[in-house]
Amino acid sequence: MKIRNQNAILIYYRNDFAGVLMNIAICEDDAADAAEIRTILDRYIEQNGYTAGISVFGSGEDLLTAFSPGLYDIIFLDIYMGGITGIETARKIRDVDPGSALVFITSSADHSLESYSVRGSAYVVKPINEKKMDEALVTCRDIFLRNARYITIRTVRSDMKIPLIRIYYVESKSNDALFQTASGGYKTRMTLDEVERRLDDRSFYRCHQSYIVNTNHIRKLDGNDVFMNNGDRIPMRKSGRDAIRAELTDLLSARLFEDY
Repeated sequence: MKIRNQNAILIYYRNDFAGVLMNIAICEDDAADAAEIRTILDRYIEQNGYTAGISVFGSGEDLLTAFSPGLYDIIFLDIYMGGITGIETARKIRDVDPGSALVFITSSADHSLESYSVRGSAYVVKPINEKKMDEALVTCRDIFLRNARYITIRTVRSDMKIPLIRIYYVESKSNDALFQTASGGYKTRMTLDEVERRLDDRSFYRCHQSYIVNTNHIRKLDGNDVFMNNGDRIPMRKSGRDAIRAELTDLLSARLFEDY
């Protein structure tokens, strides 16, 4: 894993979509429906002055092959597809990516409860039309704005923006802080106490003297450890461990209810 040395960070927040590049995926095995979704999205993006890249996939398998955590902001998923279903595809995505907005496209509302289990943002029942898509996109817009918070890392060469939702955890390394993210590790000359002050976001929790975890990326709590979505295991501090476990459990429960 490559480590990039950094020398300063700054958090900032976006409050609109202007100038924000969105990446959108359409996963639909019906070519006509995929084209209709694409046409409506193109019109919506142009009318609102957004900038977006759109990728189209004909199966869940194709989407998962191209997928990586943080790659797509909004994913439109047909539920009834040949091979792996949209719900199964969504589960695999949610295993590693809590931030993408998932919009389910289907000919039946029978799977609405299942879509909630993977934190679906919206549910569009065919036939697809502009009104239904607009309603779904308004929901996604709110979620995207919630996720569009960044840390700007100042390097010698340039400034780099890391979305907070893409940070798995921050680890203290002597006087350095190592940010483990969906795109790799980034090191800055800063104490973890200072990082904690600057990461003024309720999603982040200091579970150990040397670690701050992003609760959006916690897979499970097991014994004395926190297991992250990227497979890493983070220890809980020995002192006050029971209280830490209880607080993390409360945070995870609160996040679950927020998604609904």
